[in-house]
Amino acid sequence: MDEAKSSSLSLIGRALADPIRIRILDLIAAGEVMDKETCCSIGMCVCDLQEALDLKQSKVSYHLRELKQADLVHERKQGKWNYYTINTVTLQAFCQDLSHRFHLA
Repeated sequence: MDEAKSSSLSLIGRALADPIRIRILDLIAAGEVMDKETCCSIGMCVCDLQEALDLKQSKVSYHLRELKQADLVHERKQGKWNYYTINTVTLQAFCQDLSHRFHLA
């Protein structure tokens, strides 16, 4: 396996190792709503996550930054709000890479 792929697996693994970030991904996945006009996921904003987790905005933003660096979430800015959705492509590729690497499939 090449070094770039190993680095990517490691980065995602570290991002997924934190229980708060797992909870954030759970909340985003459960809260994603489709906009019927654009057929796109609207996502969740920081304020929704902050309220659900009972954490300060700075702490939620820190964890979202870690998830973004691992390419696990997409961020979309609309006005003064940032909305987050799950990057299913990255998650699926991560699972496939692990499966192939450790001969699980």
